[in-house]
Amino acid sequence: MARGFTDREKEIIRSELINAGRELFGTYGLKKTSIEDLTKAVGIAQGSFYTFFDSKEDLYLEVMDSEGEAIKEKFLKQEKSFGRLTRKNFKAFFKKVLNVVNTNPIIKQMFLEEEVDLLVRKIPPEKMKEYNKRFVRDFLPLIEKWQREGAIIDNYRPEVIVAVLQSMYYPILHKKDFDDGIFEEMIEFLVDIVAKGLVVEA
Repeated sequence: MARGFTDREKEIIRSELINAGRELFGTYGLKKTSIEDLTKAVGIAQGSFYTFFDSKEDLYLEVMDSEGEAIKEKFLKQEKSFGRLTRKNFKAFFKKVLNVVNTNPIIKQMFLEEEVDLLVRKIPPEKMKEYNKRFVRDFLPLIEKWQREGAIIDNYRPEVIVAVLQSMYYPILHKKDFDDGIFEEMIEFLVDIVAKGLVVEA
């Protein structure tokens, strides 16, 4: 039977589990990381894990949420330095966003098909749906701001524009299907098309 923890201990252990999850999920992925691996990393019994999370998939989403929040803050800070949005800095901004997805070990895991399938099977549909809305919540205020400033087209609803930007992540799922050198050039071309169709040059 898992022993009880004080509120302070719970706070510390929960944070340690998130940190351990970030390292282990980023290195081995969700499927190959066990609850035993996670609890051993923070020095608690396996049964105690469920005091903090319902499943390792639940912890995985928490790690993703934490990682996504840190990345969002970084990019929003960068966006504030732009002045007026131009096609050039939009392309630079969004290529950096895509590069994070492609290189950050935690974010990249989320875009692996087998990881997504495992989450879909293990996490309640309503929870996955709520998590997937995060991209919209994060980017919608930015799109609305750019539309108010006249920096991007306003003949489409902000939600539609966010959906278009979100769809640019999906080729990463199939990166292995492209020949060497094609993927990077394709992403460059895709970002260029979106920038020209979206950003209004002064």
